[in-house]
Amino acid sequence: MRLIETFTTQAWSAGFRAINARCEVCDRSMTLRHFSARKAGIRMHGHWYCSSSCFASAVEKKLSELAAWGPEPVNRLERMPLGLMLVSRGLLSSTEFKEAMGEQKEAGVEIGELLVRRGSVSEKQITAVRATQWGCPVFAAQRSPMQSKINIPSTFMRLYSMIPLHYVAATNLLLVGFVHNVEYGLLYAIEMMTGCKTQPCFVTPSDFETQMQEIEQAKERSGDSTANELEFESIHSSAEMARILSNYGAHLEADEAILEKCKEYLWARLKCGPRDVDLLFKAG
Repeated sequence: MRLIETFTTQAWSAGFRAINARCEVCDRSMTLRHFSARKAGIRMHGHWYCSSSCFASAVEKKLSELAAWGPEPVNRLERMPLGLMLVSRGLLSSTEFKEAMGEQKEAGVEIGELLVRRGSVSEKQITAVRATQWGCPVFAAQRSPMQSKINIPSTFMRLYSMIPLHYVAATNLLLVGFVHNVEYGLLYAIEMMTGCKTQPCFVTPSDFETQMQEIEQAKERSGDSTANELEFESIHSSAEMARILSNYGAHLEADEAILEKCKEYLWARLKCGPRDVDLLFKAG
C-alpha cells in the first residue's frame, strides 16, 4: 500500500476511468486513475484507507470488536457419545466399551483413535458413525488434493483436523472434510474470508493425512520459499496486532485486508495481487 500525495494529471487520461476514494479515518479524498488505484492505500471490508496510520487505526478498532465477541458458544445440540453409538449398532460389545473407557482415562487419547488402535473397529466404521452423529455425509477423498484458488491456512487444517476437499465453482460451494467433529466457527470464518459457501462432511484419518501430505509436498515442489502464513502467539493487544498487520500490509503493498475471528485465533488475510498472505494471531 502506497500513499499518493498529489495527482497532477487529469483523471480521465489515456482511456483510464477515474476512481474517487475517501479515507474512512481522516476523511481525505483522492481521485485516482484506474491503473494507479492498486498502489494507493488499502481496502478493508468495503472501506478505503489512505495511509499506514489510518489503516492501523481501523484495524485496531476492528480487532477490538472481534475480540469483544468472547469465546465461541458451545454447540448445545445433544449427541449420543461415539462409544454408545458403536455399541447400539453392534460394532462394539459392552465389555469392549468398558475396557476402552478405562484405558482411555489412563492413556488420555481420543476414544475413536483408541478403539481403532485396539482393533475393535475400523477407522471407516468410526468415520461413518461420526458422520451420523453430526448428520453429515462421508467423503472418500481423492488421491490428489483439491486444485482451487481457495486457500486455508495449514495451521487450521492441522489444529482442527480438517481439509478442503472439493470446490464447485458453479455454485460457489466448498466441501470441507473433518476427522473428529464439525467446527462451525471455522466454517463461518472460511465463508467470511473467502466469500464461498461451505458444507461439512467427514473423512477418515488416513484420507486426511494423505491429503495433507499431498498439499505440503505440492508446496515444496512449487519452490516458493516466500512465507504465505505467519503465526503470532505472544501478541495479545489490539494495538500491537494492528501495528504488525499495517507494517506487513505496507511492506507487501497489499491491495486489501480481511479480518475475522476463527475459534481462538484472529485471522487476517492480506491480498497482494494474486497472492494471499495469512497472519494468525492466537487470542490470549
